[in-house]
Amino acid sequence: MRKIKKMFWGAIVVVFSAMFMSSCYPFEGNQEIPAYLHVDKFLFTTNYFDEGAASHKITDVGVYIDGNYQGYYELPATIPILERGKHTLTLYPGIKLNGNSSTRTLNPFYVPYTIEDYVFEEKVFDTVTPSTHYYPLDDSDIHFAYKEDFERQVSLETVAYSDTTITRTDRDTPDVWKDSYGNSHYSGYVWIEDTLTFCITTPKLNDLPDQGNSIFLELDYKCTDLFTVGLFAKIASEEMIELVHVNPSEQWNKIYINLGPSITDASSDSPEYFRVYISGATEKATVAEYYFDNIKVVYRD
Repeated sequence: MRKIKKMFWGAIVVVFSAMFMSSCYPFEGNQEIPAYLHVDKFLFTTNYFDEGAASHKITDVGVYIDGNYQGYYELPATIPILERGKHTLTLYPGIKLNGNSSTRTLNPFYVPYTIEDYVFEEKVFDTVTPSTHYYPLDDSDIHFAYKEDFERQVSLETVAYSDTTITRTDRDTPDVWKDSYGNSHYSGYVWIEDTLTFCITTPKLNDLPDQGNSIFLELDYKCTDLFTVGLFAKIASEEMIELVHVNPSEQWNKIYINLGPSITDASSDSPEYFRVYISGATEKATVAEYYFDNIKVVYRD
């Protein structure tokens, strides 16, 4: 019993000694004070003729220093950095894939923003406003398989069983899509009521890559009811592949939908072509309105 008491009090002495020593030397170990990098948003530009409108929904930033990953942050973000002096800072634009907060990812089609010899200083709070754009078409493997901005005639097609089709708005319609300068543009419009349905598709897409390639659908929308986005794959007949249900939005919103995995799966059956479809339906005694704009199918080889 006496031996146990000695061991007990010995342990107490060790604990208090450790507490005493740590209080005497509070700055031992890694006690660096970080520099702070603030990123509020990304700016985005396009070559309109080749790439369509400069519509984006960049929600996140991936931070790299000298090529080393530092973290992934939702914007706006204030990021502590423990580096000092000159380094190469690279900021990658990130998005919510399929509109889902749990599938955040870097956008493989947007160029990262790089600052050579960026100086990090202890305690200094610095704001950076990065800009990005699509990788240049003339020296990259990026391709636009389809674009529709409704500024000319509508190229979307209506399936046989659809109760209505998509029309082009007037430019001065209050609900049309507006660019970052506040300029109004033509948009696509669908109106249905009382158990009616609509289903519109892109033309046939014959040359989409398979085997894990990045293939995104970009879509701007504003609507009062849910709609669905999917693929028609022509194998023996047209098979319908449902991808994403998109919730209503009172304001213009944007979604990036990953077509790649479904196209890879279907490609094992050597489909003749694909078509992207957008569909919706109403319940009895209800009305639904849908506005669409800046529809793009973009991929990388």
